[in-house]
Amino acid sequence: MIKLSLDVNNAYRITERLSFPRLVGSEGELKAIEIIVEEFKKAGYSEIKREKFKTSLFNWVIVRYIFIPLGLLLLLLPITFAYNFWLTLIIIAILVFGAIKALGALNSADIVLSKNEKYNFETENIFTELKSERPMVTVVFMAHYDTKSQTFPSAFRIAIFIISLLGSLIVLIIYLILEIIAILSFFSVLTPIDFSLLNTILLYICIFLALVGSLNFFNKTGNKSPGAYDNAASVGTTIELARYFKINSPKNVNFIFLCTSSEELNLGGAKHFIKEHGNEFDKNSTFFINFDGIGGTGLIRLITSYGIPRTTSSKKLNDLFLKAAKELKIATKSVYLPTGAWSDYMPIVKSGFEACWLCSQGGLKYVHTSKDNLSLVSKEGLKNGLQLCIKVVEYLNKDYSKF
Repeated sequence: MIKLSLDVNNAYRITERLSFPRLVGSEGELKAIEIIVEEFKKAGYSEIKREKFKTSLFNWVIVRYIFIPLGLLLLLLPITFAYNFWLTLIIIAILVFGAIKALGALNSADIVLSKNEKYNFETENIFTELKSERPMVTVVFMAHYDTKSQTFPSAFRIAIFIISLLGSLIVLIIYLILEIIAILSFFSVLTPIDFSLLNTILLYICIFLALVGSLNFFNKTGNKSPGAYDNAASVGTTIELARYFKINSPKNVNFIFLCTSSEELNLGGAKHFIKEHGNEFDKNSTFFINFDGIGGTGLIRLITSYGIPRTTSSKKLNDLFLKAAKELKIATKSVYLPTGAWSDYMPIVKSGFEACWLCSQGGLKYVHTSKDNLSLVSKEGLKNGLQLCIKVVEYLNKDYSKF
């Protein structure tokens, strides 16, 4: 049973306090840090750890510009294929190499700093711990506190990424197949085939994909989003769970309540935390529960897999949350996110730990805009997220031997 001491109003109050722009490097960020430290103290914690690290806007600068040369190379594919398929093969190799390097930079386990210091900042993670009587399991609740605004809302940005990247991947595969056929024909293994009509169609597709990808150039990062849904409500949820478990501490579970920074720039807070503290945890008995966009109206979305190629997050945690949702009758849906959005649990999963990402339906349309305000957050949505987490902790505390 959910104990009576759960205080949804407290989570909402903290959300309200934090609903102002707080981009890394801004005055708002410093104000948010003060509020989080103060709220952890109100929740009953005297020892609050603050770990500074350097981060950078470099990733989003690269994303703005990288699609332009990639788009131009994509346009060259149908042009060169019509005249010299050997040159087309070289362009395919350059595109594949460029894509691998770009994805490598975006998905790096380390924080990539810029050579230009104006893009680099110092920030900090804030966390506190709660020890149990006989710890068998560790649960890390985490939420980023930084915000950013962009010219385009997240839903539109995700659509740009999916269309341009998936479309380009399909075109590359088609041209690779055509190249193989052309080479076999060149060596008289196959009879030559006229691909002029298909190549013309692919030309128009490449023009479309290049134009869609180039829209990223106009998607500038700023500091205009109050970030109530993304991600003040998640911080409020994390601190309320800290308060709740301080009163109702399970005997077999250690807790860490972590508020990360620089998620919006490069998942920097999560990268820094797991690099500094990863060796302190047992990968078989440590569970990271990441909140990003929690507290909205409607169903809970459990991001169970992400990326291209597809990466699956913690099956153990995902199964427990779906079990809890069924028991509590809270609408919850498993979701695959191909590309276009990132969250702090990704470096954790990459490091081999059990981690999941909880968010809410609704609000995505206005994420990273000035309309991301308290109107997107509901007490019912906060309550659903809190209850699910408490129920999952009850499962882990009772059946820790299974994990």
